[in-house]
Amino acid sequence: MVKKTLALILVLVVFGWTFLGIERAAELGLLKNFMASSDELGINGSRVETSNGSAFVVEWHLQRKPLERLVSGRDSIFLFYPSGVHISGGVYPIIGGFPGVNLTVYPSGRQVNGSEIIYTVWYYDTPGWAVPKVEMVRAVYLVPPNVSGGRIEVPIRATNWSRCSVIPVILAYFHDTGGEGVNPDYIDLRPELHLGPDYPGFGNGTLEVLFDFNTSHWVEMYLGERGGWVEVRVFNATLPCSSAGG
Repeated sequence: MVKKTLALILVLVVFGWTFLGIERAAELGLLKNFMASSDELGINGSRVETSNGSAFVVEWHLQRKPLERLVSGRDSIFLFYPSGVHISGGVYPIIGGFPGVNLTVYPSGRQVNGSEIIYTVWYYDTPGWAVPKVEMVRAVYLVPPNVSGGRIEVPIRATNWSRCSVIPVILAYFHDTGGEGVNPDYIDLRPELHLGPDYPGFGNGTLEVLFDFNTSHWVEMYLGERGGWVEVRVFNATLPCSSAGG
């Protein structure tokens, strides 16, 4: 009986040290080749009609490898979309109503509470001198390890000015693989904002957004020092040709 107890204790000790060794190796990024890669991330986007009006839906899916379930990796999602254009000291809204998204995560099908999504607003330049700035909403969600995918619904209610406009919707997904360094550590894009015929000063015009995003900085800000990869997708969402008020 004593020998069996000692054998069991020895097995538990060995198992415990093995688990700690695997966890430490993952934190150092030594096991990244055994983790999900950016090629395995599925992302798609489309406009849909809901009971509350038009919305642009972005869905993602990433199946973590068995090894990743043993470690405390944490992913994050950064979603960007324009909410207005800053012209001569004033902002002309593009999206009607309060800017916000609805998020459902899988496999649980749980609708995420609004307090779990972090919102900020940032102003991005457009080419040239003394030109308008594009106001972009940034929504950040820290993805728990038990979440393998989700559906983000962005309401795209048009204002009287923005009817028939086409706006960029940008998704950046960070996957934690341990170690140091985020790849790429910086995103530099030039998405276009095609404004509708009624937009003040820029009717039927196009604004190129000088979009830059320091992925290393923002990942560290929300998750601490992490290593991993970032995958980016840019979609074009067409706003309704009737305003939110009819």
